[in-house]
Amino acid sequence: MKAPKQLIELSGIASGGFLGAISRYLLTSTIVSPAGTLFVNVLGSLFLGMLMYDNEYIGYIDQRTRLIIGTGFLGSFTTFSTFAVQTYSLGGTPAIVNILANIILTILAVFAGRGIIIHISRRRSQDDWRT
Repeated sequence: MKAPKQLIELSGIASGGFLGAISRYLLTSTIVSPAGTLFVNVLGSLFLGMLMYDNEYIGYIDQRTRLIIGTGFLGSFTTFSTFAVQTYSLGGTPAIVNILANIILTILAVFAGRGIIIHISRRRSQDDWRT
């Protein structure tokens, strides 16, 4: 008997989430927070930008893999709730700096991820043209 498609997708997302949470824990335990939280949020945003724009420009990654990596792994690797709690505990000017750093750097990371994919796409087109 075959498992329903949704169950297979949920299992993949859960596996990705498990690995993402462990990866975040390992990285943030070596980098003093809130810098560790900022680091995983920026890194995760970079990879998410690459993952989402791959579909538009290159198409290497299929829908199921995007679910596992994007929703599962990167969804648990990045953390808004920890960012919110840390920001609240900082108070005053450090809190404002933390908010601005997280918002600006994560958005720039998505743009950078998109730029990397566009660059790869152009290189691939040039290589296809040369052969």
